[in-house]
Amino acid sequence: MTLHNQPFLWKGSRDYEQAFLLLHGLGGGVYELQYLGEVIHHLGYTVQGINFPGHDTPTAKMPPSHWIEWYDAILRTYGQLRQDYRLISVVGFSTGCPLALRLALAESTHCLILLAPFLAIRHRWYYLWRPEQYLQTFGTLIGEVPRLTLPIRDPQMRLAAQKVAFFQTFNLGAVSSALQLIAEVKPKLADIDCPTLIVQSRQDSVVDPAGAEEIYRKIQSPVKKLVWLEKSDHIISLDWERELVFEEVRNFIQSSELSAS
Repeated sequence: MTLHNQPFLWKGSRDYEQAFLLLHGLGGGVYELQYLGEVIHHLGYTVQGINFPGHDTPTAKMPPSHWIEWYDAILRTYGQLRQDYRLISVVGFSTGCPLALRLALAESTHCLILLAPFLAIRHRWYYLWRPEQYLQTFGTLIGEVPRLTLPIRDPQMRLAAQKVAFFQTFNLGAVSSALQLIAEVKPKLADIDCPTLIVQSRQDSVVDPAGAEEIYRKIQSPVKKLVWLEKSDHIISLDWERELVFEEVRNFIQSSELSAS
């Protein structure tokens, strides 16, 4: 299927009681998880992918939006799915991960699949300050920064994604809002106890890979797994190791611990 950035609801072909809700990253869109959604759908499950408010209209400049708006849209979709399905599992990518964790803290989620989770921006020694400090000082003055390229190392997939991505800038107010969400979620990680799969690339240029390890260490899920990738950049669901990501997700979903629930 050709990559696109339009919301979708694919009904399952089998009589499962479980549906999967897919949550994209900051400044991105549902295209980031489309191919993974197809993999899950081919297992027979219902899969729904949405675009958050502020991420749902093609425009050169990314509009301002707030995490509470994103979360409200997620809650509405979750509630609609719960009308037809007993079990709702959540797949989050990047900022979609703290949103998924926030949902798991408030609602009953069957399992979590967290790809390149955003808990902190990637810091390099030559930045001098941490990126979050620049946001707090200069972010309110600048307002936005250009998005030069997508963090995908596979050139063919990067080109395909750039054709469907909506924005050519990042709204720094939205980034600051995502940091507020993270500040709310991080102290409560120990309250997460649903089965959780985390997949993170060590070469991620956007988020600090240590965030994946922090989530894995702090959550109290009896079933949890952390998988490290070595060749991909941030959008691991579209990059060089996407087939490995798909395989790990398939195996996790079909594991005896989840299928017995």
